[in-house]
Amino acid sequence: MKRVSFIVLIFIFILAGCASGSSNEDADNKDGSDNNDTSNDLVLYTSIYPMQYVVEQIAGEDATVKSIYPPGVDAHTYEPTSKEITDLANGGAFFYVGAGMEGFADSAKEALQSQKVVFVEIEENNEDLFLEGEHEHAHDHGEDDHDHHAHEEDEHDEHGHDEEEHDHHAHEEEEHDHHAHEEEEHDEHGHDEEDDHDHHGHDDHHHHDHGDVDPHIWLDPLRMIGMGEIVKDALIELNPENEEKYNENFAILKENMTELDEEFKEKLQAKDNKQIIVTHAAYGYWEHQYGIEQIPISGLSSSDEPSQKELAEIAKLAKEQDLQYVIFEQNSSNRIASIIQDHIGAEKLELHNLEVLVDEDIENNDDYLSLMKKNLEVLDQATK
Repeated sequence: MKRVSFIVLIFIFILAGCASGSSNEDADNKDGSDNNDTSNDLVLYTSIYPMQYVVEQIAGEDATVKSIYPPGVDAHTYEPTSKEITDLANGGAFFYVGAGMEGFADSAKEALQSQKVVFVEIEENNEDLFLEGEHEHAHDHGEDDHDHHAHEEDEHDEHGHDEEEHDHHAHEEEEHDHHAHEEEEHDEHGHDEEDDHDHHGHDDHHHHDHGDVDPHIWLDPLRMIGMGEIVKDALIELNPENEEKYNENFAILKENMTELDEEFKEKLQAKDNKQIIVTHAAYGYWEHQYGIEQIPISGLSSSDEPSQKELAEIAKLAKEQDLQYVIFEQNSSNRIASIIQDHIGAEKLELHNLEVLVDEDIENNDDYLSLMKKNLEVLDQATK
């Protein structure tokens, strides 16, 4: 609580600078001064990289889209600087995932409510895109549970390919709502399905227990479509005159994500052993959609620490299942994962969690699609 209060105080202090800066900017614009910005350019801010990618794809060239996260940071623990918050306050909108992914977001929204920036939270707009998170490390998944996930993905996929209405995947169909949450009954957050979407903006919907939700929805291409629909609708509200363009760009995004989903299914469906040891529990959506069974060393946040008992269970399971790889991530080094790798004699692989780009990604002009396809090659190597 002390940390949150401190952050709020910083935001409040910044507001005075935002207000005076805006006034000076308005005066300069009236005088025709050059502020190194294009007056007709909509500036949009995002949190994680997949959020930036979706906004870029739908907004197109008429907007400048920036992530407030520098390359290579840990998105779970990063706190924006005062300059980044000032920039955000002067932007047109801030797009973020929610579900506890961005620890600073709620405080920033409260402190900047008098500013022009519009906060667009994915979870607040469609809670049904999210699955329950794993409260404990998933080291004891049995084959029955694994097969159960594999059977569920066919039902889930039907919602991603419905040409009439992507909402069937996101939040409308009772069947999808059942299978997406049946293991830990996510619907018990208190909303009947028929009025869940109608009440998505209410405070009681927003303030449920974030610790129970897995925020890593962007790793499922079909849920990226759901994210895109929320972004599209928000952009139309900001710029109604561009509605046709936004709809066209969303249709392209939807097609690309659907094709990517098919590539994952084609590559992974014939695998007999889909267990992978990963540094943190970011890959639950792959388990739900493709049957990939993650064995996480840490929890939903990369800062979570496993117990000695859990480490022993991982090592035991790795030997029993002849798991030959420990999979690291692009934006963090994990000392504990390295110890496990040495202990079981495994090789090292790397998945890209896509939370942030690293400098190498930027130099290679990688984007969401290229990085996900690289991830698919890693999964192909790590599974049997």
